[in-house]
Amino acid sequence: MPPISPGQPSSFGSVFADSPGLLRENGYTTQFNIATTTAQMFAVCSGEASTDVTQFQPVIAPLGPGDSLNIFGIQGISASTGNPLMFAIKTGSKVDDATNPTLQVGTTNRNGPWFQHFELPLKIEGPETGTKDVYIKVLNLGTQFAYNQVTLEVLTYRKPS
Repeated sequence: MPPISPGQPSSFGSVFADSPGLLRENGYTTQFNIATTTAQMFAVCSGEASTDVTQFQPVIAPLGPGDSLNIFGIQGISASTGNPLMFAIKTGSKVDDATNPTLQVGTTNRNGPWFQHFELPLKIEGPETGTKDVYIKVLNLGTQFAYNQVTLEVLTYRKPS
C-alpha cells in the first residue's frame, strides 16, 4: 500500500479542500512584499498591524483553526556589496522569537537575486485553537540595505465556516 499523502485522492475519490491540486479553486496567489531597511521581524500573518512604511501591503489576518498559508515562491533581492541579505520565515510572536520555529531561510547577494519556487507549497497550518502569526525575520541586512526586498507568493486558505 502506498504512503498516505494529503494531496492524493482517497480510495473513494475524495480529496482535502486545501490539497495542492485544489488550491487554485480556493483562490489565487498574491505577492507579499517588504523592503528590508531594518533588521527586524516583519509581520506576514498577524493580528498586529504593521507600522513599517517599507511593508508594501496590509498584513494578512492571523491563521485560525483549519486555515493555512501556502507559500509557492520566495524571492530575495539585494544590492549589497559586502555581506548578503539573510532572512528567515518564522511562526510565533515577536516577543518569543528565540523559541519560535524557523521554517525557511534565504540568502541573496550582489551576484544576483535568489528565487525559490516550490512544486508543492510550503504549508503553514493554523493552530488547533487560537491563532498563529507568521513573520519574516531579517537576519542580516548587508551593506546597501536600501535595495533589499523579500517577496512571498502566497495563497491563504480560510476554512469555510
